[in-house]
Amino acid sequence: MIRAPVLLALLAFVPAALAADDPAARSKELFQEAQKLYKQGKYADAIVKLDEANALKPHPVINYNIARCHEQLGDVPKALRAYRDYLRLSPDAKDKQAVSDSIANLERKLKERGLQQVMIFAEPATAAITVDGKELGTSPASIELTAGEHKVTVKAEGHETVDRPFAVALGRTDELTITLKPAGAAAPAAESPPAKTDSTAKAEAAPAASTSTATVTSTPGAKPRGRLFTWVAAGVAVVGFGAGIGLGVTAQGAASRLTSGLAMDRDMADAWKGQASSMSLGANVCYGVAAVALIAAAVLFFLEGR
Repeated sequence: MIRAPVLLALLAFVPAALAADDPAARSKELFQEAQKLYKQGKYADAIVKLDEANALKPHPVINYNIARCHEQLGDVPKALRAYRDYLRLSPDAKDKQAVSDSIANLERKLKERGLQQVMIFAEPATAAITVDGKELGTSPASIELTAGEHKVTVKAEGHETVDRPFAVALGRTDELTITLKPAGAAAPAAESPPAKTDSTAKAEAAPAASTSTATVTSTPGAKPRGRLFTWVAAGVAVVGFGAGIGLGVTAQGAASRLTSGLAMDRDMADAWKGQASSMSLGANVCYGVAAVALIAAAVLFFLEGR
């Protein structure tokens, strides 16, 4: 028969055993432990717990809390990297603007030291990344560099190695993405030329005509174009004068009603006055268009006649 103290000890052991078998539950447990350590100001210990939690069950929020811990410790590069990982994994985060402000502040601190952070992504992710001879591990990797020219080397088994120069500016962080090609990948085969027909062969055998001595010959029976644009301009002039005359007559009619002595209220008088004014203006515009079109017709008459 199991005694009560022993039974209680076994019951207490069951949740811990279940958590050990469930990565998500264990990750949550580690995260809660990290929160307690953070409140106690034990930021380095909290980072250890958060890294373990992230390894078991990755989540963007863990990266955010890692960044906070590194920021409290004054580790600018690691805080900046963790904040950038957070936004990369959670681009629509509600606190995106606040985190972006933190990133900008950390970028300024690096710039004051004459450095800036560069993140390098490689495909495949297992590729080894080296910058200026310093091994950084696998993708994604980050490094703080001075302004100027640098070189990244990316290697992976079964893939072609890439050596790429790049420049660093101190203004803000940067990213590089490098995709390796499989080794021995066949180059695209050149297309074979089409088979030559008898007519093609004869055409190629014939001497090419010299473009420098080529002349333009007129087509027999081609008729001259005539004065097309001259008549178009003349037609516009005629229509313009006709519209101007019509609008002028209407304007005169409206004006005559105003001076006819007929009894009318102020609204009616204003209406006739407005009509007379607008019609008069329209007539003047039409006369102007007609005059321009007439001049254009005269000029085109001589130009198209050549």
